[in-house]
Amino acid sequence: MEKKIDSLYLKKYFKKHKVILAPMAGITSFSYRKFMSKFKPAMVFSEMISDCGLIYDNKETIKLLYTDNKEKMLGIQLFGGQKENLLKALEILEDLKINYDFLDLNLACPVKKVTKNNGGSAWLRDINKLKEMVSLIVKKSKKPVTCKIRLGLDDKSINFIDVCKILEECGVIYISIHARTTKQLYSGEPRYELLKDLHKYISIPFGISGNIFKVEDAVKALKITGADCVLVARGGVGNPHLIKEINYYVKKGKIKHFKRSVKKQVEYCLKFSKMLIDEKGEDVAIKILRGIAPKFFTGMPNMKEIRINLTKINTFNDLYQTLKEINNV
Repeated sequence: MEKKIDSLYLKKYFKKHKVILAPMAGITSFSYRKFMSKFKPAMVFSEMISDCGLIYDNKETIKLLYTDNKEKMLGIQLFGGQKENLLKALEILEDLKINYDFLDLNLACPVKKVTKNNGGSAWLRDINKLKEMVSLIVKKSKKPVTCKIRLGLDDKSINFIDVCKILEECGVIYISIHARTTKQLYSGEPRYELLKDLHKYISIPFGISGNIFKVEDAVKALKITGADCVLVARGGVGNPHLIKEINYYVKKGKIKHFKRSVKKQVEYCLKFSKMLIDEKGEDVAIKILRGIAPKFFTGMPNMKEIRINLTKINTFNDLYQTLKEINNV
């Protein structure tokens, strides 16, 4: 019998599993999620899936939905600017017979090309339209619905408390909150302190996102906000031990840093690269790896030249030979 995933289930689940692998455009492909699954994230999400991409049967959009149908606690993240298109896209998504656990609505993306079409965090402009759309999605979706939001559009329109209350009323079972406004994009400090009393207003679980680059950041964010879980995004790219360190803290109640050896990082980089190539083909994968591969060596001594060289690779052999220089693979 399939387990029922609802807010009560997640509240219990998050007591022991507190690290979510955040959705990231261009990064959280199937191979990335599969690679990171070894480090036991509580939940994982697809890249942003365009409603219009599904409606017009865009091949690149369909590729982003790839899974082996064995992933655990997988959310498919959908975005769009019109309720009618989101509803059509949901129908198409469900017809594809993909095995996923949640439908996640992106109400957080601050990027202009998304918000100018009323998608992402643009939904925060009009709470009544947001409520109407989410209610319809929750009613139609065969899977439980989660959402990702921001604090608001700017400092003058911080409205996350009202938004969260409405989302709970609509039947959303969990909310991820990026602790910045749309105007901030990804700059400036996340404002965790604004979220410290959120559980006075909502009973469903929420997760906190923004600048989680080390275990201390996660501990701080959880303590200040009282959040049920924490989202690892950019901070975990090339640094999968971050999830391991946060999980250790949750289990043991103390901070421990696991050593990042050059040898191990080379091993991780090669493993992920091969998985990505298997999924997307060498040409596409290498273009992606130019941005991701150098991050496996961020903060490690004497790696500047290697990291630069990794941004210039054209083939898997280029990658292999570059890594061989530092570790005699």
